[in-house]
Amino acid sequence: MYPRCRSPAVAVKLGGMAGPYTSLGGDQRAFPPTTWGLLAGMQPGAQRQQEFEVLCRRYWKPIYSFVRSAWRKSDADAKDLTQAYFMWLMESDVLARYQVEVSSFRAYLKGVLRNFLRGQDRHAGRVKRGGAAAHLPLQSELADLSEVLPDPGAVSPEEAFDRAWFRELIARGTERARQEALAAGHEVRFKLFEAYDLAPAGTKPTYEDVGAPYGLGRTAVRNHLFAMREQVRNAIRAELRETVATNEQLEAEWNELFG
Repeated sequence: MYPRCRSPAVAVKLGGMAGPYTSLGGDQRAFPPTTWGLLAGMQPGAQRQQEFEVLCRRYWKPIYSFVRSAWRKSDADAKDLTQAYFMWLMESDVLARYQVEVSSFRAYLKGVLRNFLRGQDRHAGRVKRGGAAAHLPLQSELADLSEVLPDPGAVSPEEAFDRAWFRELIARGTERARQEALAAGHEVRFKLFEAYDLAPAGTKPTYEDVGAPYGLGRTAVRNHLFAMREQVRNAIRAELRETVATNEQLEAEWNELFG
């Protein structure tokens, strides 16, 4: 089991979400369409392409990490296989065969990936790195990914996938909260959160340190941090909701990550 909320820098009192409401989501009985749900029901076309690009960006690093860990592939070979996997997903009906009642989409995607890799010799030559750029605009994701999995084989493929997926979830939620804070005129609030809760390990400042540039005392900083943490928590939860299909899956995934 990968660390719940220990490793990423934003792991700051994000657990303990109680009840079916968040400031972003409201009543969760009205579940929004998820990426996989839209894909499963759509016909080929521009909208499907857009939704598929969202899925690719969300799962690129987790799948890349799985490939490197499972097959001890080089960085370049892992990118080739990851690109080929996404092309295969787009061209096949495998996403439409996902059954909500059987597993989470994350678990399903890992299982499908394992099956794909077992037949890697059949798939490896289908897509050369960069060859699918016209269909999957992932060039920005093809940078050096060594920081995702510095030592291939050091952890299980499943753990490598989950760790990378968790980091992406945290990053997306934090950016979502930042955008919301800026839109609401709370830039200082996010800057305090960034300076205090996202400070590099071993350099933890004091409330007085982070508040001084803004003329804020300890109590004001504490109140701002409390509010911003709640907003980040809600934003991460909102991002998580877009990867699951039911309230039960949402709670199970949330508890696994932050319980």
